Amino acid sequence: MPAPALQEASRATGPRPALRAIRAAHPALTAFPKAQLRWALQERRLRVAYQPIVRLHDDHVVGHEALARMLAQDGTVLPAESFIDVAADIAFEPHIDRDISAQVMLAAHSDPEPVTAERGKRFINCSSAFLSDPASVQQLADHHQRWHGARAQAGDEETPWVLEITERNLDVSPRRLRDSVAPLLDLGFQLALDDFGSKCSAFPHLLEMPIRYLKIDRTLVQAAVTDARAELALRRVVDLAQGLGSLPIAKGIETAATRDRAQAAGVTWGQGYLWAAPTSQFDVEDIAH
Repeated sequence: MPAPALQEASRATGPRPALRAIRAAHPALTAFPKAQLRWALQERRLRVAYQPIVRLHDDHVVGHEALARMLAQDGTVLPAESFIDVAADIAFEPHIDRDISAQVMLAAHSDPEPVTAERGKRFINCSSAFLSDPASVQQLADHHQRWHGARAQAGDEETPWVLEITERNLDVSPRRLRDSVAPLLDLGFQLALDDFGSKCSAFPHLLEMPIRYLKIDRTLVQAAVTDARAELALRRVVDLAQGLGSLPIAKGIETAATRDRAQAAGVTWGQGYLWAAPTSQFDVEDIAH
């Protein structure tokens, strides 16, 4: 179960309540020491929290994003925002990706109800540095083969894995990244591009890679509720995604008004605190309001 601070925050309303509540209770997190991050990795204190991705018109759960969480020494559950910048500074993002992806994929075939694409996609955050490393790609392939072996009796079925590449650290050329992940695509993995619209660096990757899901940055999604120019930009991003064969997903949906505006702009799927905060509990049921 989530730690009490995270449970309490998940009941709050407004933008990113869990992060605000945790920072308020633990002000030292605003300057997370690099040494503590290294210790946490060495002591295997990374955990996975899942946030549902839903179909906007009926709240049907179509997938979950696996998010990195860290257990502090006092038992507090720390969101990725409190340590991911430090991880980037010391080139530890691939280590976090390796640990979290392993937890997600190993749990998938040991779950009493093994994960299948029919139960929803699992979106796994991956840095470009992680995906361009041959050993990391092989690890993902090996975990998939174990999952596939556990599901052999079910016959051929769609792979549930979606590798979610964040726009904030696209420091590998799209051609090199595409070539690196090609063996995974052959196994049925799909790609998502995260935080699209936060900066312009993602356009080459969107054009040159087989991006199946385009996750639209929360800033644009939320601004579209009150800003006509932002709403127009959101519609154009949706048009772009659909024109390139990608399915648009709106991030940061925290109010019914934001959901309705995203749906009116043509967005099909969404994610945000309107439905659920990230939690250690993996729930595949439809969300009731």
